[in-house]
Amino acid sequence: MGRITLRAYVATIVAAWLVIGAGAIVGVVHMPHLLEWVLFAALAMFAGTFTLTIASLNASIGVNDAFFISAGLLFGPGPAALILSADTILYSFRKRHRWENVAFNAAAPALSLWVATHAFFAMLGAQPLSQADVPLAHVIVPLVCLVAVYFVLNTGSLAVAMGLDSGESRLDIWRRHFLWLSQGYLASGSVALCVILVVRQAGLLAVAIILPVLAIYHRTLAASFGRVADARGHLQKLDRLYQSTVETLAMAIDAKDDVTHSHVRRVQTYALALAREIGIADEQSLKAIEAAALLHDTGKLAVPEHILNKPGGLTASEFEQMKRHVDVGADILSLVDFPFPVVPIVRAHHENWNGKGYPRGLSGEEIPIGARILSVVDCFDALTSDRPYRKRLTDEAALDILRERRGTMYDPQVVDTFIATYRNVKVDITETPQQREVLSQIRTAPRDVPASPSPGKAGSPEPQTSIAGSSGSPAASDDVLAFVSLARLATGDVTQSDILALATNLVRRIVPAATGAWFLKNDAGDRLVAASTFGPAAEAVRGVAIRVGDRLTGWVAVNRQTIVNSDAALDLSERALRASPPLVCCLSVPLASGGAVAGVLSLYASERGAFSEDAGRLLEMVAPQIAEALVAVAQRGAAGRSSADLRLVSSR
Repeated sequence: MGRITLRAYVATIVAAWLVIGAGAIVGVVHMPHLLEWVLFAALAMFAGTFTLTIASLNASIGVNDAFFISAGLLFGPGPAALILSADTILYSFRKRHRWENVAFNAAAPALSLWVATHAFFAMLGAQPLSQADVPLAHVIVPLVCLVAVYFVLNTGSLAVAMGLDSGESRLDIWRRHFLWLSQGYLASGSVALCVILVVRQAGLLAVAIILPVLAIYHRTLAASFGRVADARGHLQKLDRLYQSTVETLAMAIDAKDDVTHSHVRRVQTYALALAREIGIADEQSLKAIEAAALLHDTGKLAVPEHILNKPGGLTASEFEQMKRHVDVGADILSLVDFPFPVVPIVRAHHENWNGKGYPRGLSGEEIPIGARILSVVDCFDALTSDRPYRKRLTDEAALDILRERRGTMYDPQVVDTFIATYRNVKVDITETPQQREVLSQIRTAPRDVPASPSPGKAGSPEPQTSIAGSSGSPAASDDVLAFVSLARLATGDVTQSDILALATNLVRRIVPAATGAWFLKNDAGDRLVAASTFGPAAEAVRGVAIRVGDRLTGWVAVNRQTIVNSDAALDLSERALRASPPLVCCLSVPLASGGAVAGVLSLYASERGAFSEDAGRLLEMVAPQIAEALVAVAQRGAAGRSSADLRLVSSR
């Protein structure tokens, strides 16, 4: 839509100038001082060779504006606008601009000068000065008006075109890029007054003596802009250094949270676009949102990875630890002397519109607008991104969640604006090979591993007799002790199948209605494969293979922490729904012994909350012994294969 509007705007400007320019050409043919006008036009175009290009604005400043204004005073609006238009066309063709740019550049300034010169003569109440003898004292105030109108219309038309092209605020563009040019326009008006004075005293050809003055002015201006360009380049380098430092820190934080670096970059892109749509134009506020989008989760450095990446819900104590990241992050960033308000946004990005968020319980407009924006876009991108423990949602499903939370968690205006405009945001961000390599190093580094309870140590949980699915008799505890003894003495011809069969019988005594799978590591050690399954829905679990670190089972293998009563769909996806009856609840226990993880026992049930904490603790008691037996069998198998290889070599 923006490009269509831009083309319509340009076409309107060009069409208006074609009509006015045609009339101006007819007027020039019949003007009384045609030869003088031609000579003046030649001088103006020669002065155009002193044009100064400003790379930072992708624009040019010509000292010949003084001649264009002088032409307006001497010959009238139409002749002056024609000189300006012809000079612009000549310059544009020299620079090989596209034809649509040539047309707009020739039309917009000429129209601006035409209108401004009409305003001059309306105030002066006289004919062009080449035909009327008007005291110069009467010219000064109308001339100031001419310069002001010409400046506003000419720079304003360019700002509108740039705004339509980029989607930024027209007023903001004008303030940043064009307001400072007002001094140059005033200087051109002053030179124009001098030109009129010279023409009055010595004739038209005497204007040529002004050209050396303009050349000196041009060199001075070029030197000034050169210094400005050097300073701007230095500031840009510092800004790039600051940005890359912030992004690198954000990348390291996100790697800890198993999130891709592109996530925060997308959040940053969405947040800036949404801020502009809402009407935020202040540069400091936009910079604050830009930095906060990258650094809002800095406090996660203080949260253990097994909590950050835990599939399913957090316990109350885990959630309290997670909430600490907001204040920790804000406190860390408060040590950085940001030139814009980043810390308030970071400290409030988990506050809710209804006042039930954390850490301060702010509500409504008490929450900084940057934090309100960030919370919406962060939620949307998280929902529509893959995570190790779940697949991404569709855009529409994520938007439905935002609508549900509108007015409770999120600012209604922010949600409505985001839903209406998010498709217009261009998000094309990918991690560079270097970033992927660094992230891989961070993610494969040793992580914090919570200590697993083991039998016989002080503080170990004691077996409980009240276990979900158990008979409540002491028999289960006796079976546990017998199995522990058997597992410790696993020798001789005991196979992996024998161990899993014994372990399955024990698990069935503890939770008889559960469907279970013994996930053991493959030879490469990167996947967990269901080596044995049991229970009423065993067929739905058979053959499942899960990458280490992914889903519930993979997460448990990496973090060596039991998960009780999580969502079975996080582990089995659509298999959980296809089971009969559908599996909705999951209990996963790591099979770890010492520094080795043999696999994971995952149990599934068709009722939510089916597994008690006691059942989880009891399975944790026996899991190390099962793991020890499995590792012992695997090591004997590897040793046997090595001996066979040696015998084969010696027989040769």
